Amino acid sequence: MTNTHISRNAKRYALVALALLVLLLCVDTTWAASAYEEIANDVNKNGWRKGVGMELCPIKTAILLFVYFAWVATTSWCNNDAERLGDPDRAKWNMTNLFTFLVVSFGALFIPIFWAALPVIVLAWLIPLFIYIKARNRELHDADKVMTPSHLAFWFRTKILHQKVKPKKMSYESGSLIQLEAYGDGLSPRDVLARTVTTRNHNGSIAYNYYRELLYHALHARATDVRIMFGPTDTKFQYQIDGVYQPVEDAFKQPWTREEADDVAQVVKMLIGANPQDRRGRHSGSIMIRYDRNKKGKPLTCEAKVETAGTPNGEVAQITFLFKTAKFSTLQELGVATDRQDQMRKIINADNGLVVLATAPHQGLKTLTTVIFNTADRFTRDFACVEDEQHPYEVIENIAINKYDSAKGQTPMDVLPDVFFREPKVLLIRDMVTLDSWKLCCEEVKNDRLIITTARGADTIGTIISILKLGVDPALLAETLTSVITQRLVRRLCNTCKEEVIAPPQIVRELELDPANPRIFRKRVHEPVEPGQKDYYVPCEDCRDIGYQGRIAVFDVLEITDEMRQVIAMPNIPPEKKEIGLRNIAKKTGHKGYWVDGKRLVKFGVTSIEEIQRSLR
Repeated sequence: MTNTHISRNAKRYALVALALLVLLLCVDTTWAASAYEEIANDVNKNGWRKGVGMELCPIKTAILLFVYFAWVATTSWCNNDAERLGDPDRAKWNMTNLFTFLVVSFGALFIPIFWAALPVIVLAWLIPLFIYIKARNRELHDADKVMTPSHLAFWFRTKILHQKVKPKKMSYESGSLIQLEAYGDGLSPRDVLARTVTTRNHNGSIAYNYYRELLYHALHARATDVRIMFGPTDTKFQYQIDGVYQPVEDAFKQPWTREEADDVAQVVKMLIGANPQDRRGRHSGSIMIRYDRNKKGKPLTCEAKVETAGTPNGEVAQITFLFKTAKFSTLQELGVATDRQDQMRKIINADNGLVVLATAPHQGLKTLTTVIFNTADRFTRDFACVEDEQHPYEVIENIAINKYDSAKGQTPMDVLPDVFFREPKVLLIRDMVTLDSWKLCCEEVKNDRLIITTARGADTIGTIISILKLGVDPALLAETLTSVITQRLVRRLCNTCKEEVIAPPQIVRELELDPANPRIFRKRVHEPVEPGQKDYYVPCEDCRDIGYQGRIAVFDVLEITDEMRQVIAMPNIPPEKKEIGLRNIAKKTGHKGYWVDGKRLVKFGVTSIEEIQRSLR
C-alpha cells in the first residue's frame, strides 16, 4: 500500500470513526432504565448522557468532538510533514497515529465514567503525535524543530498576538551568503538532510562557517578550484584562477589554529560522507553550493567536486567548482582566426582520414570537440558518435550517439563493431582508451571513412608521440593519420589595469610590429617606491590585482606530410627520437604551432608576451 493510499484511507477511517462515535453515543447504555432507573441515573450522571434516555450531555459531547477534530488536524500535519521531509517511515507514522487513536478511543467509550475515559482518549491522540515529533526533531537543526520552547513562543507571538517577528538566524546562516548541502547520485532526501544537518552542527558550526567563508571568498575571487593544505603547524590556501594557482593571504583576518584546522578538515569529509577521522586515505564526493553573490535573494546553485588525501606532512583537500561554462557554437565564437577557420573546415570536411583533437588536461577539450563538429557538414553525410556514459559530451544535432559504460568495464570496442556495421561516413570517438580501438579505427579509415577522435597532448607533435607510446602500429598510424588539432588556453589581460609599453627590439622583430609604433600591452607592474615616499599604487578590484581576467584559446594545426609519415612509420625507433625528427620537419616547413595565434593576440593587446611564454613553456 502506497503512502498516497494510506493518506486517503486515513480520511475514510476518520469519517467512519466519527460515525461510530455518534452511533455509540446515541445508543442508550441504560437499556434497563425502566427496571433500574436509580442505577441508570447514577451511570448517566457520571457518563456521557444528561439523563435517562438518548439525550447526550452537550458539554461532554463538545469536548469529545474537539479532541476528535484536533486528532484529525494533527494526524494530517504528521502525514504532510513526513512527506515534505522525505521520511521513509511515513507509512508507519500514519498507521500508528490512525489505529492507536481509533482502537483506544473506541474502547474508552465503554468506560461508564466520562472523566476517566477522556484522559485515555487524549493520551491515545497525544502519545503517537509526540513520539513522531521527537523522532523528526532528532535529525533537524533547531530552526526546523517543532514544539520546542522557542517554537511555541514564536508561534504564540505570530499567530495569537499577530506580531511581525523576524526568525533568529542560526549560526550556520550568519556571515557569508552561501550555504552548503550534501549532494550525490543515489542519496535520498533523508540522507542529504541528515548529512547536511550533522555537518552544520559539528562543534557548534564554527568549522562549518570557516568552510563556508573560504568557499565564498574563492567564488568572489573567480576561482575554479580551491586547494587547502593542512600542515603540521599551519594551513595554506591556493585558488586556481584562469588556470593558474594563486597563493591566498587575505581569506581570513587571523590564521586558523591547529584545532580549528582539524575541525575544518573533518567538516570537509563529513559533508561528502567520508570518515572524518581518516587523515591518510583518499576520499571523494560532491556537494551543492547555493551562492547569493548579488544579495538579491535568488541564489545560484553550483555543484562542487571534493577530494581529500593524506600527505607526508598532513592532508590536502581539493574543491573544484563545476560551473556551467559559456557555450560556443562556431569557430569564430571560439576566437579562431579567419585563415585557421578555413584550414579547420577543410580538415573536418575531408572525405577520409584520421583526425585527432587534443588538449592538455583542463584546457577545453569538450568545447573544442563540440565546436569542431558544429562546423562539420552533418546533413549530407552519415555521422555517428561513440562516447562513455560516465563522461558525456554535449549533444550535437544530427549525430547518432552510441554509448558504452566504463563503470561496468566496457570500452569502445563493445560498440564499435555494431557502429561500423551500419556504415557511417564520419565517426567521432570521444576518448579513445584502448589499443584495440585505435587499431580498428585505423583499419576502418582504409574503407574510405573519416574518423575523428580525442586524445591528450600538449601540442600536435606531442600528441602523435603519445599515441605511438600507447603501442599503436607506427606504419598503420602513418598510413591513416591526416591531421592533428590541439588547443591551449591563455589568460586575457585585464582591460581595467593593463598598461601600454614600448616593446624591446627583439620582440618587435618577433611580432613583426611597426618600428614607428612598437607598443604592446602587459600586466601592470607595481614599482617599488623610495623609503619615505608615499605609494600611490591602487590594487585593481576587477581582477583582484592579478593582471589577467578570463581566458582565450590558441591553436596548433598540423597536417601530416609524406616526409612526416616516413618518420612516424620508422620501425624500431624510440618515440623520443621520432619527436625530434618530426619537430625538425615541422620547423623546415614553416610550422610555428601556437605562436601564430599567440603573436596575433599580443599584437592586438588581448594578452601579454609574458603570458604567451608562460603558457607555451
